[in-house]
Order: sequence, then structure tokens, then C-alpha cells
Amino acid sequence: MGAFKKADFYYGAFLSLLIYKGLCPALIEKEKESNRRRFQITTNTDSYEFYCKYMSNPTGSTNPTWAFSFTDKERRELTKLLQTNKKVIFALICTQKKLTSSLQELALIEKQDFLKCVDFNTYKESTPRISVKVVKNSDKLRIWGNKRPDKIGKDDNTIKIERNKINIL
Repeated sequence: MGAFKKADFYYGAFLSLLIYKGLCPALIEKEKESNRRRFQITTNTDSYEFYCKYMSNPTGSTNPTWAFSFTDKERRELTKLLQTNKKVIFALICTQKKLTSSLQELALIEKQDFLKCVDFNTYKESTPRISVKVVKNSDKLRIWGNKRPDKIGKDDNTIKIERNKINIL
């Protein structure tokens, strides 16, 4: 008998959003080593491979931040994926424990921005991670990680990405 896992609801919501936007996702066979969901999406203009991960416990209430870390197993899987010529987009599902909260975000991060934030080569010194922050009244999300600090001195060093990026795929 099949049982739902918590992740299935978040990935299902992601797929539902894609279909609602008129995109047609194709499931990719899960590799033995993989514990995340990957989906291939073809649009009128291009083909993408989405790597999905969710986080349901942000810090901060005014400008919430979700911190996504990557295990050794995920690091190995992502290292292989990033070495391909595929157009990889990281779909980071930023949610709350209570799904009734209005603060639910989908951060779509392209490979080049992800690589500016995350370093898998220094994983022994620091855990590979990427953070997503919502700034009130902004149409951009802020991202940074173990490779890129959010601030240099007092200056903002984050990468700004569109909140509604799904609309331009």
C-alpha cells in the first residue's frame, strides 16, 4: 500500500502550479541515489530540468528566510546534474508549517545563480547551503549561500531573482 510523504504534497503543489500556467511536466525516472523530485518541462521556447526541494520552517517574521542545506547524498547527485548541458532550474519551495499561511513562495533559481551561491567543493569546511529571503513589498527574492555572503560589510551582496519567474518560462 502506498503512503504519501509530506514532500509529495509540496511537489504536487509545484506540479499543479506548472499545469495551471500551461506547462506540461514530464516525470523523470528517479535515480537510486536520488531523494528529491526532478521534473523535465518543455515550453514553446526551451526545455528545463527542475530540481525541487522544500523547506517549511523559515526564520524571521517581517522578512522571512528559508535556509536549504544539502546532504552528502544530495551533493553527489547535484554535482552530476550540474555537469550536464541541461538547463537546470532549482525550484525551492518556501512554505510554512501551517499551509493556511499566505506566505508561500516558489524560488526558481537558474544554474548560474545557484553556482554563484553554493559551493560543493568546500563541504568539509561548511555545509553547502542556499538561503531565500522575502523582503516586504519587493517583487524580488534575495538569495545567497555558503559561497556568497548576504552582506559584505553593511552592503547587500545577495542576488535578486524575480518572484514571478514562473510567468516567464
